[in-house]
Amino acid sequence: MLRKIRLTLATVFFALITLLFLDFTGTLHSYLGWMAKVQFLPALLAMNLIVVGVLIVLTLIFGRIYCSIICPLGVMQDIIARVLNRKKNPYKYSPPRTMLRWVILAIFALTMIAGVGSIASFIAPYSSYGRMAQNLFQPIYIGANNLLAMVAEHYDSYAFYEREVWVRSVPTLIVSVASFIVITVLAMRNGRTYCNTVCPVGTILGYIARISWLKINIDADKCKNCRKCERNCKASCIDITTHTVDYTRCVACGNCLDDCKFDALHYSRSKSSKPSSTTTESRRKFLIGTGAFLASTALAKGKKKIDNGLAIIEDKEQPKRN
Repeated sequence: MLRKIRLTLATVFFALITLLFLDFTGTLHSYLGWMAKVQFLPALLAMNLIVVGVLIVLTLIFGRIYCSIICPLGVMQDIIARVLNRKKNPYKYSPPRTMLRWVILAIFALTMIAGVGSIASFIAPYSSYGRMAQNLFQPIYIGANNLLAMVAEHYDSYAFYEREVWVRSVPTLIVSVASFIVITVLAMRNGRTYCNTVCPVGTILGYIARISWLKINIDADKCKNCRKCERNCKASCIDITTHTVDYTRCVACGNCLDDCKFDALHYSRSKSSKPSSTTTESRRKFLIGTGAFLASTALAKGKKKIDNGLAIIEDKEQPKRN
């Protein structure tokens, strides 16, 4: 049931936010514009503390459900993995690339501090998906609309109207194609590698999810070590050898719960345990990194006024009139 709820919500969010990017009439923006404002990075850059606070609270309770339900790039990776990877038990546990994740997050924060938002947008999940949707998917959408308009006009109906299909810029198109190829290959071969290694939002929410109230817990007494959950975990975060789950990478998709036939996995409250020195050190690094990231966004915000993270607001001057 949990997996079905997650799939239903993810499908609705993904379909609506994709339509928001594809819509060329401007009609849907008045109804679905809020979906852009609930994305983590746009809300953080706009200093929308209410949205950021709600997303952090959701992560503290349920884990990284933002990545598996709300983020369009995360859902797109799931779709690609589902469609293109037809292998049985396609995945396996892989050690976390903790240092690489922090290096990428640091680079992202530094580019934001330096005001080079174009470089930061290469790895920002919402920007990446928006760029691909508008440069790769929207021309197909407009082409289908033009075909419907032509057919409707043949029957004396003008419910649709033709619109020119055009490319915004060649460099943007190249970046969109390259991003789509990289994400497709990673998702097809390793599931959520991009989310758990490259994405700065995934890194931040992942370390918050370590202390979430609800988590995937493995009952070692019931586990038969069949490794079915491990080999179907698209986040590659389940290690049956030690009966542990890397909660910084787990996106709470619920797939492992359905795969286990021995009732050894449960999405329940965390087992209380005394934090080790490694955990304490990781939390310290996380707090320092998060503080630096928030400071970078505050500095970036101070350099330019932004309308909910969607567009730069320029001061207007009254023209001189004769």
